[in-house]
Amino acid sequence: LFRAARTNDVATMVLLLEQKDINPFTRGNLEETILHTALLNDKKEVAEVILDMVPSLINEPMTSDMYRGETPLHIAILRQDLESVKELLKRGADVVHAQASGTCFVPGAECQCYFGEFVLSFAACLGNESIVKILIRHNAPLKAQDNLGNTVLHVLVLQKDKEMAYRMYDLITSLVSQEQRQLVENIENNEGLTPLKLAASQGDPAMFNYLVQRQKKTYWTMGTISYCVYDLTNIDTWGDHKSVLDIITSSKKSDVHKLVDAKPVKELLNQKWRSFGYKYFIIWMCSYILYIVIFTAVSLYRPLKPVPKEKSDNVTIMQQKTLVESYLTTNDYVRLVGELITIIGAMVILISEVPYLFRIGIRNYIGNTSIGGPFPLLMVGYSLLVFIAVVLRILGNGKESIPLSVALIIGWCNTIYFARGFKMLGQFSIMIQKIIFGDLLQWCCLLFISIIGFTSAFYVMFQTLDLNNYLHFKDFPRTMYTIVELTMGLVDLPVPIDKPTPPIIYIVYSVYMIFAYLLMLNLLIAMMDDTYWRIAQEREELWKVQIAATILLLERRVPRFLRKRSGVPGSVLGFDDDKWYMGVEE
Repeated sequence: LFRAARTNDVATMVLLLEQKDINPFTRGNLEETILHTALLNDKKEVAEVILDMVPSLINEPMTSDMYRGETPLHIAILRQDLESVKELLKRGADVVHAQASGTCFVPGAECQCYFGEFVLSFAACLGNESIVKILIRHNAPLKAQDNLGNTVLHVLVLQKDKEMAYRMYDLITSLVSQEQRQLVENIENNEGLTPLKLAASQGDPAMFNYLVQRQKKTYWTMGTISYCVYDLTNIDTWGDHKSVLDIITSSKKSDVHKLVDAKPVKELLNQKWRSFGYKYFIIWMCSYILYIVIFTAVSLYRPLKPVPKEKSDNVTIMQQKTLVESYLTTNDYVRLVGELITIIGAMVILISEVPYLFRIGIRNYIGNTSIGGPFPLLMVGYSLLVFIAVVLRILGNGKESIPLSVALIIGWCNTIYFARGFKMLGQFSIMIQKIIFGDLLQWCCLLFISIIGFTSAFYVMFQTLDLNNYLHFKDFPRTMYTIVELTMGLVDLPVPIDKPTPPIIYIVYSVYMIFAYLLMLNLLIAMMDDTYWRIAQEREELWKVQIAATILLLERRVPRFLRKRSGVPGSVLGFDDDKWYMGVEE
């Protein structure tokens, strides 16, 4: 059967199919039928014979893992054989449910072509206008979604041949009504992305601009100047928690960040920043600085009392007051007001940041400098430290100075976050974050390994010596601290000059200084220099994305009655009443 199908041996095929002991549904090595084989080898005569004698094979899919779901119609479309497509459709080939979902057709290691699984998507991705038209005439659904939730329009967005994709997108949308076109263009895939959002998430400025230009309308023209309005559906964040603006600010791809300068994204962000963003950002910054100053003041003037002489160790002269003793005078109550403000502020920070942390994930939360990088997570830590200090104060534990001191460091360091609101300072904030979480973190991991090794070596060598003469190497922790000091060049080798020291110690010390001090430190400097110049090329773009992320953050935390929606309502322009537009002079 399969030899006859491959060689177009019509007579043999007829003879075999007429025999009752021959199973026409036999499958080959790839779980293909004889009709699949005939079409794959472009043997139309034998294919027609098979269809005449075994018509039920017309919608039989291949069942192998690689080619699962591929029907004869899929094969005819892939071969761009218009005659075979027409013949199959005339004989009742399924254009609605036929879905090629094998590993060859879906994104993955074995994927050879992602054409969207459905026959209409296959034809569109091949750029064959004739086949697309005939499939739509036979009611091939535009709304059909593959296993990834992608429609034919989504799949076209992903194609590398942009000119073909534009042409097929225009063709398909021109063959249906405006209502159906708008419905299909707003269908979301499994990731919640429409075709426009998908183009943005892929960092494809050409496709994004094409889709935006399709929605553009010219309101008036005066000479060489036109006033055009852009549909903000899917772009603005109003009522949409996965808008194009969200995609741009949450992505780590530099290609996606470039869309911050695309129309109408740039104009929309400028209007948001001018109308409410900058004003509320300044209020937020000043409020935080005032808050951290209050926290600092109540920490500096925390309730202390002298240590009784009989309990003094000649080092500690002050101790924590008990809870009752802490709130007796007028000054104590003034401090209490500041402490209450500190606690309320910590609660507000925790309530606002923790849900956001779980919504976007810790990894994205920390690694994305646009949405805050490490600063929001640091503020969660700050809040927890404040609550720990409160518990220790209530219990009368004198160790409250530890969480307070760490919270002060974190609280003041977090003011760097507000540098993003200013162009000159915001770019340096980006540099700091990139260097700390890129170069410095990797370098510290390497350095830690070498420190452990050399610390062990020094400790072993000093074990046999009189440690009263070598106090810096008295135990393992103190030895490690000494090694860290040596790494930074803060001290020389701390051994007494008047005592004989084994030569091996000087040898190991010399090796360590060459490796850690010269090699490792210069490696860090080189890494930071490389990062600086790499980030310098795109720092302006990254700063704009940070501003966009700040606008979105404020937009979702400021009550709606305190801000107005950006853009112009469609009812004012005489367009769709339920849409908003952004006007741009071109």
